[in-house]
Amino acid sequence: MMTNTRSWRRITPEMIADLPETGAVFEVANLVRTVQFIGTASGNLRTRLATYAQEDLKLRPIPGGYYVRYEPAAAEDEALSARLAAYREAHSGTVPTGNSENVTTLRLAARRAA
Repeated sequence: MMTNTRSWRRITPEMIADLPETGAVFEVANLVRTVQFIGTASGNLRTRLATYAQEDLKLRPIPGGYYVRYEPAAAEDEALSARLAAYREAHSGTVPTGNSENVTTLRLAARRAA
């Protein structure tokens, strides 16, 4: 089992199998450790990250893969609020892309006839 929960670890099936089955708040980042998503384990970190890796990560593969770090938490909602507040404070009020409710839509340019 991972003893240093604050270090970034690459998300692999082996790493997921090594996670505890407890409540936690986790951060998912890219290769350069830019946080993409902050979430809760919903009571079972191993199951939550396995589901996340199977569904979400396969839809958005990125070079270098994804990394995770977590903090065990009995009160996950409170820990998530605190983690998001700390992120907002450090990033001019923004949240990670995966936590944003405002999805940017593409704007199509009008075609010009020559």
